[in-house]
Amino acid sequence: MNIDLRNVTTKWINLDRDTEKNQMMEELCTRIGLTNASRVPACEGVDPHEGVRPGEEHYRNCAESHFNIYKEALENGSFPLLILEDDVEVENRFSIELKEIPDDADAIYLGTSHGDNNYSATDVGNGWMKIERVFATHSILYINPKICEAILEVGKRWIYEINRPFDVGIAYEIQPQFRVYAPHAPFFYQADAKNDVNKWEGLTRTPLNRKKKFSVFTI
Repeated sequence: MNIDLRNVTTKWINLDRDTEKNQMMEELCTRIGLTNASRVPACEGVDPHEGVRPGEEHYRNCAESHFNIYKEALENGSFPLLILEDDVEVENRFSIELKEIPDDADAIYLGTSHGDNNYSATDVGNGWMKIERVFATHSILYINPKICEAILEVGKRWIYEINRPFDVGIAYEIQPQFRVYAPHAPFFYQADAKNDVNKWEGLTRTPLNRKKKFSVFTI
């Protein structure tokens, strides 16, 4: 399967007050050729649980922002769907044309994170690897609508009952059930220069170890 990202519906999430980040996203999308890209206002006002981990205060708002995009895409049938967060930057290896993607792919992580380092990344050829237990939602291409339906159910439980960010729920519950792939090295990463608190550039810019296997289940 080949996918030209110029033909893909692309949405980036951005707070109304973060006008500078919005401008940078407009420039980035123009620079790399994402011609069907538009901004989605980020959710605000959803309080975290008591005793939230420092740095995760906005995890429910982040999740609800993604959920709103899933719901609209499911209603409109706008798949494949690329969702970007507004702290992303792009690597030189980025390609607007994704070639020889496994035909059974439900989603592609164009950006990844080492997370809790309990992930699995297995080479499947042609520059792709199958992943499980990989964190981050800053750059995901959704191909199969059913994965978004599943994330809506699992994600709500993770942010309101388990009280953890929904990307962890995707990593531990969704990825093992679906066929999720990533390029050998990420196309997008979360730039430290665009973040005041969380600095994830090292975790999201460093390629995953393709031979790594996860060990025990932890959350």
